[in-house]
Amino acid sequence: MSPPILVLCLGNRLRRDDGVAWRVADLLERDLPAGVAIVRTSLSGLKLLDEMEGFEQVVLVDALLSGRRAPGTILSFDARELPLAPGPTPHVLGLASSLSLARRLGAAVPRRVEVVAVEVADASCFEEGLTPAVEAALPAAARAVSEAVARLAADEPAPGTVTRSG
Repeated sequence: MSPPILVLCLGNRLRRDDGVAWRVADLLERDLPAGVAIVRTSLSGLKLLDEMEGFEQVVLVDALLSGRRAPGTILSFDARELPLAPGPTPHVLGLASSLSLARRLGAAVPRRVEVVAVEVADASCFEEGLTPAVEAALPAAARAVSEAVARLAADEPAPGTVTRSG
């Protein structure tokens, strides 16, 4: 039987700040609550649905490169707040579009998905290690994930988009 909550950490350690979610996973594994599983993956789009299979509740952790916030800024929100992409994205099909398509097709999808995203400075350079601002945000990002897990475990609603500095 699968644990009821999945923390799904997306990224690639070899693409500088794109590895932030995997580093958050490293911190969380030290004090992993019972009933929570952590998975690291480089998959994206529809392939994420395979990773979520069997879980009713998911906290998805990822890097965000919008250029609208300072690197190290952390956003927490319900995945239903994500806009549907009008077409394929660099990740083939975005999370919101993948979940929407799966629901329309009658596929099993998690009942709740919360997102914790860390604004990054560099997700394209092929280099291991985070930029200083993103590295400094790791403890706050891990706390944001822990708070999302606690909300899901208590079946409390997401508070709307929460933004905090790392």
